[in-house]
Amino acid sequence: MVNFFDLFPLSASELKRFQARHTKLERITAEAKRASTQFAGIRTGKQLVLRSGFVFRPDPADVPGDASDRLLPPPEERPPATRLASPRGIALKVFLTAAFVAQSRSPGERPTNTLPLNDLDAVSWVDLFATPAVRGGGLKTYASIRDKKARQLHHALGRLSSAEVQLIHLPNASKAVGKYEGFLLLHEQGTPYGGGENSDRYTVPGQDGRELLLNLPAGLFTNGWIHLLEDSELAFLLMIAWLHAKFGHQPVFAASDIRLLQFGLSKDAYEAHRMLNRFGLVEVEEDEGRYIEGGKMAGFQEGQRPKLHRFQLAPSGFDQQATDKVREVIEFKLS
Repeated sequence: MVNFFDLFPLSASELKRFQARHTKLERITAEAKRASTQFAGIRTGKQLVLRSGFVFRPDPADVPGDASDRLLPPPEERPPATRLASPRGIALKVFLTAAFVAQSRSPGERPTNTLPLNDLDAVSWVDLFATPAVRGGGLKTYASIRDKKARQLHHALGRLSSAEVQLIHLPNASKAVGKYEGFLLLHEQGTPYGGGENSDRYTVPGQDGRELLLNLPAGLFTNGWIHLLEDSELAFLLMIAWLHAKFGHQPVFAASDIRLLQFGLSKDAYEAHRMLNRFGLVEVEEDEGRYIEGGKMAGFQEGQRPKLHRFQLAPSGFDQQATDKVREVIEFKLS
């Protein structure tokens, strides 16, 4: 079956992004496979479970003028999932991974953190991440991949503990050495909108129906998707998972004002559904009245907006090995 989005030829900008992603894939494949296997050596949850506040703000952000794709709220007014999103950083991935590990504990428990940050003799936090970092050259500038990963992890933890985010607490922050060891999770709401303190320690979510919980399959981590997906793609998955938690596992959609002002997801990030569909992680139900003509979308009257796509998570897609599937998709489009 031909993928809907493969009916369109790649634009010059899309081709450039596919090529860049292929280069990144080649650099990260070995690390991603190695990191994925490390989860077998520690206790984790059976799936990733998150509270609603990490993904969705119940009251729309206040922005001047009418909601439009040009009026994405500033970071401090977005929920943590999109507040953390970055094309280069790993803070979002670090928090999701830490939550997945914490959920090996019982619901309601305040998890501790006994994993070392970087220990060659034990599974450490640095082992759970993969980046496309390469080894530096020369005797004076030499740096191992592990050292670079450790610096990236430190930077991410610094971001997560900042006043603007407040998703982790650093009990050893005053120490000259080991500042980030033993970091502790805070409540997923992060810094309150408008400022203030997030003083609530994280507790493992329960499934008692008292709060809206969204979930993603464990394969996000154990099959390496967490390392290969862009932050915008993760944010889109989290939005769809929230909509499923709210409305059931059926095709769902988010109107542009809700997407912008309550999920904090930009138009560009919304387009992540194209790649996620190719990867088999999201099913897309497009407007039946639209069709392809001359490489462009047609089938709706001028002046009318096309119907919104409907989306549905495909849990079985996360059972695939991410590196293999991503390579298959990218090389097909570049062939």
